[in-house]
Amino acid sequence: MEFLQYRPTTLVWVLLGALALMLIIQTVYYFAVYGKLFFKRKKQNLTSPKQNEVLPPISVIIATKNEEYNLKERLGFFLEQDYPEFEVIVVNDASTDETEYILKAFSKLYTNLKVVNIVENVNKFRGKKFPISLGVKSAKYDHLIFSNADCQTQGFEWLKYMASHFDEEHQIVIGFSRFQKCKGFFNNILQYDNATTAMNFMGLALSGKPYRGDGRNIAYHKDLFYKVGGFTKHYNITLGEDDIFIKDTATSKNTTVALEPESFVTTSTKRTFKDWKSEKKNRIQTYKQYKPATKFFLSILPWTTTLFYLFGATLALISFPYQYLLIALLLKFILQITIYFKTCRCLGIKRIFIFAPLFEIYFLFFNARIRLVSLFTKKV
Repeated sequence: MEFLQYRPTTLVWVLLGALALMLIIQTVYYFAVYGKLFFKRKKQNLTSPKQNEVLPPISVIIATKNEEYNLKERLGFFLEQDYPEFEVIVVNDASTDETEYILKAFSKLYTNLKVVNIVENVNKFRGKKFPISLGVKSAKYDHLIFSNADCQTQGFEWLKYMASHFDEEHQIVIGFSRFQKCKGFFNNILQYDNATTAMNFMGLALSGKPYRGDGRNIAYHKDLFYKVGGFTKHYNITLGEDDIFIKDTATSKNTTVALEPESFVTTSTKRTFKDWKSEKKNRIQTYKQYKPATKFFLSILPWTTTLFYLFGATLALISFPYQYLLIALLLKFILQITIYFKTCRCLGIKRIFIFAPLFEIYFLFFNARIRLVSLFTKKV
């Protein structure tokens, strides 16, 4: 019990104050941003779509390339939604597999399916911006909802729950897409990264600071697309259809978030670490387009976490009693795990909350390395 007799020096008091400040800032951010999700979720559960509610006609747009398996397995869920009036537009971006023939077969069965075929070499841009733009131009209706061929709705009322958030005030609806749960460490990394990203952009949107959505489950009015010239301002960047576009069009008043489980989609995890890492690198280019205020908010947790561990390590090096440091770590971990437990429960994600502190440390190094590499590589 010798640590109870420890008498801190002035330097130790300064470091302890800095350590406490980092923990306080993180606590405020957790509750002010992440906490918005479970508080909002409770309200939305009480206001689910009503039977007699007037819902707008919807155009669902899906851009696809060489995804014959996903179309076979998942397209039917989109086409058979329990919704009064809608169409599904599938833009086939010069696929070289059996996609074209599969879509022809679906067209014979579903009158609400519209297929747009892009011939080879027409799409001069990387990513999905060109096919999505063609889908928007082909849309019959003014309210648009976007998803991917590798996504599966949570049932046949997904469209109803997403569209119910449109009203005279709200023209953008930010939805959530979770990854399919599989075995393995990489899947846990995907789940954590996806959940944390969603907690940031959904929490900040609910705080009146929208900056991005998820292209696998997002909706907006066609007028917004044409108002900013579609994706023309950032065609040179691979990604951006779900964050740079939202950054240019979303406001605190015209944006809302769908948190009902029925509004979610589940995305296949048939991807490699290399592909995911490449996507993270591409996101650096879209991050550079964010507003300074958005960059500030997104940097709060990484910087305070880094400083928290640096101050803790410094205290350990100057022989500060480890028992007190363990108490500080325990407080941080309990807070973090509790917040992740409640928010992941809202998003229908299981088990990763218990490892949130470990994943946080992993991503501190991973993201730092990605940013460092991006400084010495060309724009994508």
